[in-house]
Amino acid sequence: MDRTLYLNEKKGLAVIRDGPSLWIREKDKAGIRVPARLINMVFIIGNIRMDAGTIALFAENNTPVTLMNRRGDAIAVVMPYNHQSPDHHEEQRRFLRQEGHLDTFREWTSSMRRETQLLVMKKIDWETAQTFLAKGFREKDYTNIVDARRLSKAEEWKTVHEIARNFLMEMVVREIVASDLDPHMGILNREHNFGFALDLYHIIEPETDLLAVQFFTSCRWHDFTVRTNNGSTLSKEGWKNIVQRFENRKKVLAQRMDGIIRGYFDLLRYTAVS
Repeated sequence: MDRTLYLNEKKGLAVIRDGPSLWIREKDKAGIRVPARLINMVFIIGNIRMDAGTIALFAENNTPVTLMNRRGDAIAVVMPYNHQSPDHHEEQRRFLRQEGHLDTFREWTSSMRRETQLLVMKKIDWETAQTFLAKGFREKDYTNIVDARRLSKAEEWKTVHEIARNFLMEMVVREIVASDLDPHMGILNREHNFGFALDLYHIIEPETDLLAVQFFTSCRWHDFTVRTNNGSTLSKEGWKNIVQRFENRKKVLAQRMDGIIRGYFDLLRYTAVS
């Protein structure tokens, strides 16, 4: 079963490559060997002692790595190098260049995003979701529902929301790479690194809202956040909480991303013959 590896800065923590596996050591604890083939996403938070061979091992297994600072901001994404274009690069390029396809793609992403918004609203406000389902809703209506459940200060919400965004963004990148699509071939986000990943993230972005809302509905959320000179970050228990919430949604998110990728391929095929 695929696993996500979370490495959070800790004194005495070190990670080295051991053949096809990782050897994770902590001070005064027995080391743990983890086969790299079992890992499909990696998040490195803060400063971790790690040899270059570990990063190379992730690249060899086509596993993206997101580097985050201790506040949870994404600093970089490490991906495997491929001097050849992904299998579907030319199909994506043709779609991008053909007249009228921008509007088609924008309508598709808007429709798929609304589906995600409804799924999220059913989780946080069932009755309102049923009303929206019957009568329709605007982006502003959805935003108002989420804002009404922001029980935290703006800085704390931003921190948790950014961490959740990074988790979901890596999942999007992983699914794109696994499907032999070009993550940089953006349509709505042209001329941007990871432009296509940003396009698809826009569809599932409401899931980021869900993770943040659920985090702050916990009766202990005040213990999960820490004020710093630079704003806000999470305590050790706070990181555990948001990670567990993401893990609980991973299966649903993976299924959702699979449907989105298949929908995009359907769009490519439809426009190719129309």
